[in-house]
Amino acid sequence: MKDTDKKVLDLDRKKLSLKNMYFNRYLLVRYLSAVFFFSNLYWLIALLLVGSKLFFVPAILIMSILPAVFEQAKLYNTPNNSVPKTEMYYWLQLIVNLGLLLSTFTPLFSWVFPFMNPGVSGRAFIVMFLLVGSLLCLVIERRLRDISNNRDKHYHRIKQYEKSLYL
Repeated sequence: MKDTDKKVLDLDRKKLSLKNMYFNRYLLVRYLSAVFFFSNLYWLIALLLVGSKLFFVPAILIMSILPAVFEQAKLYNTPNNSVPKTEMYYWLQLIVNLGLLLSTFTPLFSWVFPFMNPGVSGRAFIVMFLLVGSLLCLVIERRLRDISNNRDKHYHRIKQYEKSLYL
């Protein structure tokens, strides 16, 4: 292999490494999107199994996350700091979580979560689950804001790596 071929291969590897680093800025967002997708899917299935008419709530959340997932997948080939569909989904999920949280303290609990024990233990589990979900939505929103403003830790590491590569 010629010396110039080695340099081209090395440059290609470095560019691919940079591309992966930019894509990995959204790693937590992608993992939590999967968590929310499957949580909503399980909720939808549970509601369908008990014949609840509220199955449309998790169905809407599932349909809302799909554009965000596609937007995140597109980031690999077209790096971007702005992901409006993902931001919108997480705000929607937060609003729904807060609404569901309020319903746990009302007689609506048995209607919204007919598969759960309406006693203290069932309500406590749902409250904890919704609080954690709401907190995760806020964490993601902050992460997305930091990325869009290039204030995330990954961005500074990427810039240091770019300087070391002389690109």
